Amino acid sequence: MLVSLLAAGQAVRSQQYATTTFTTLVTSNQVSTATVGTGVKTTTSGQLTAVYVGSNVTIAGTHGVCGEYFNQPFNATAGQVLTGTVSANSTVNIYLVTASAFQAWQHQVVAGGTCTPSGPVASETGVTSYVLGTPIPATGNYELVVNNLSESGVTVRITANLASASPSLVTVVAYSTVTQPMVQTVMQTSVQTLQTTSSAPDMTTVAAVIFAIIVIAAAAYLAKTRQNKRQKK
Repeated sequence: MLVSLLAAGQAVRSQQYATTTFTTLVTSNQVSTATVGTGVKTTTSGQLTAVYVGSNVTIAGTHGVCGEYFNQPFNATAGQVLTGTVSANSTVNIYLVTASAFQAWQHQVVAGGTCTPSGPVASETGVTSYVLGTPIPATGNYELVVNNLSESGVTVRITANLASASPSLVTVVAYSTVTQPMVQTVMQTSVQTLQTTSSAPDMTTVAAVIFAIIVIAAAAYLAKTRQNKRQKK
């Protein structure tokens, strides 16, 4: 019984689950660059001399073999560059020829010969637009010719200049930088662990145990004293 009382006064131990929460802050900041477009343009440096800059040119349709044409004569120096654009609302043939080659071609057209000039400096056939950028090979007289082989009339717009330096082809790339907004994510993780806990004994219980021990000890002492007296008698 004494052992039971002592045990009652000891600390009480137990096990229980404890929850621990970890908080992790994740921050991301992304920057992306996207190409939004490209553009190509022909630029020239040096002095420009106008060859033909005027209103639209109308070339009549034809039922002939070699069609109708528009020609623009000009003088040029070796090393100059014929620059500009030719655009039409229907397909045309475009030629850059020397004055002598143009005259020979005119005779061929009248005589019903070939419809293509001989030895053109530059040519482009069956197009609705053309970018001029041809170096002049030798000093002399030249003709810019636009030939309409269609039975219908065609409207042509011509811009032509002589530049004192070679044109340079420049590719322009436009970039657009897009910065994405900052994203913050809070992540919480809970972990349960088994922990041993102890509790201190209740003071009332301790006092009761001590009192019981004293009472038991006193009773044992009285009983021992009476037994000794009987033995003496």
